[in-house]
Parts: sequence; C-alpha cells; structure tokens
Amino acid sequence: MPRTSSSTPGKSTADVLVIGDGVIGLATAIAIARAGGSCRVLGRNTPGAASAASAGLLAPSIGNAEPEFRSFMSASRDRYPAWLHWLAQRTGIEVTLDRSGIIEVGPEKSASAVAGIERLDAAALEKLEPALTSYSSGVLYHDDGYVDNVSLLAALREAVRCEWSIDVVEGRVAAIQPGIDSCDATMEDGRTQHGRAVVLAAGAWIALLVGAPRPVPVEPVRGQMLRLQGAPLLHAVSADDAYLVPRGESTLVGSTLERVGFDCTTTASALERLRLAAIAAVPSLRNAPVESTWAGLRPMTPDARPIIARDPDLPSVFYACGHGKNGILLAPITAECVASLLAGSPPPVDISSFDIQRFG
Repeated sequence: MPRTSSSTPGKSTADVLVIGDGVIGLATAIAIARAGGSCRVLGRNTPGAASAASAGLLAPSIGNAEPEFRSFMSASRDRYPAWLHWLAQRTGIEVTLDRSGIIEVGPEKSASAVAGIERLDAAALEKLEPALTSYSSGVLYHDDGYVDNVSLLAALREAVRCEWSIDVVEGRVAAIQPGIDSCDATMEDGRTQHGRAVVLAAGAWIALLVGAPRPVPVEPVRGQMLRLQGAPLLHAVSADDAYLVPRGESTLVGSTLERVGFDCTTTASALERLRLAAIAAVPSLRNAPVESTWAGLRPMTPDARPIIARDPDLPSVFYACGHGKNGILLAPITAECVASLLAGSPPPVDISSFDIQRFG
C-alpha cells in the first residue's frame, strides 16, 4: 500500500514531488520507485485530461517527424510489451496491446522512411481490410499498433496504489517555490508539499503553474472524438481526415486539432465531420449509431516535441511535459529518462533535443 500523507494544512515532505497524475506522471512515479526512489504524486482528475481521452495509438511511423524524434518514439513503442507485462504482474490488470500494424490510406499515399513497411495494392488491402472499399492502395506499418489507454490508466493507478514508496495526494498544485536542492509545492487548499526535487508533468495545465523557473511553452489543443457502434476493422487505420481504432465492439474515430484554450466541450459540426470522414473510409459505418462523444486537451509545444529535461538554473526542477498527441506512446521512455535524470545517471537514450532551453 502507498504511504499516505497528511490532509491537513502544513508542510509534508517527500523525496520527489511529481505534479500530474496522467500517464506521464504516473509512469514517472513508477519508474522512480522501480529505481529505488520514493515520490509523491500530486494531481486530480480534470475534465479534458488527455490520458483518458486518447485513442491509444502507438504510431511513430506516421507523420513527418524528424528521424531523431521518430527513433525516440519507436524506442518507446518497443518498450510496451515488457512494460505491460510488468504492470499485469504487479496489478493483475491485462492491458490490451495490438501490434498487428497500422494501415495508412489516402490519395497517392507514400510511406515514411521507416522500417517495417509493406506497400499494399488493391488486392492486398482488400485481403487485410475488406471494409476499406474506398481505397485502391495503402501502407501497412507492421510494428505500430494501439493500446487500450483507459485500461492502461487504470493499471498505472493500481500500480501506484500498490507501491509502498509512492504517496498520492489528490488536489491541484497552484504554485511551486523551487530552490537549488529542494522545492515546495503549494496546493489550492493551502497544503504545502516539500521535496528534494519536483517533476513537472501536469499536461496541458503546466503553463498555469505559478513559480516555474522559466516559461513552459505548452498550450492546450482540443481533440474531439466519437465512438461508433460496430467494429468492421481489424487494424487501426489512418486516413486523410480521421483515424479509426477498433475498441471491443466499437470503433473510435478521431480527432480534431483546435486551439480553443481550456474548452473541452464538443461541437456538433466537428463531430459530424469526423463521422463523415469515418464513413468515407469505411462505408459500412454509414448507419452506425454514435455511442459516445468526448474531447481531450493535448499539451502541445511549438515544435510538437516534448520537454524532457532538468532545469539548467534550478536543478531541483525536472520537466516531463508537452507530449502533445504522443503522451500514451511516449510514457514508458519518458518515465525511464526522468528517473535516470533524478538518479544522476545518463538517460537510456539521447534526450538533448528535448531540452527546454531550445525555446530560448
């Protein structure tokens, strides 16, 4: 069982304070504990949090990422089988992981320069996905896939609950007072938490935190999604205007990219565009009922890459934020890297391009 901390006003001490209880914060806390450290997770369930709103895609091969960043994403994706196996042993929660590949379709679709690619002509595409009747070709990224992010979040919460060296304090952190070798965090209700270090992993809300050593250039970007009844696809599919992910007997369809601040409501027009995009890709979904709709707030940086670093001026502050649409994908490797930084060890991979100083 986790250690519990006082719920009354006053100062409570932990080795490391982790601000944020989404997948990045929870995964980081677990990595710290597995490395022999102890920490306290500070956070609360917030409407619009990206971790629960995601479709769980593990898709480093799709898009136009620089080779260095794509390699980092691929390394995290490849950690998933062992990571989920450990979580299942620890918690008894089996998290669905599909590594059968992601199919990308669209007019004259050309594949990214990555390994594990199979170009599909009309016959091969129809054999793999008979429901994709609108396309004559596509690309299969064999190594990509998706994870059930809702189950993953539940497994991470349970793993934290079971870990004696991790505390959980529910509530929003309003401000931090960092020093050279320690940091205080003040909760909205007046409680003060004290640690020798702090990890900033508060997702889209990180820029609202008062007292950070420097501006954290992360903004919320809304992504709306819907769930359609029926699951005609065997693979996750990335099309021109939407992606579709099988989830049980349903199909998840996403997503928009909207800079609307912290507004996590849905709009009829955006949801209808997503529904029509799904039908264009899979005509058999034309009459599929909409089971649910929602929106999440992605924490985006100006260059769409995360911030994973130690602050150069106040070494008690560590950054694990700005993961954008790749928070689920990058959780295992981000956690490893931050735990290494906290221990004073070199990270397992080069993270110099994710330093906060790149923003000036």
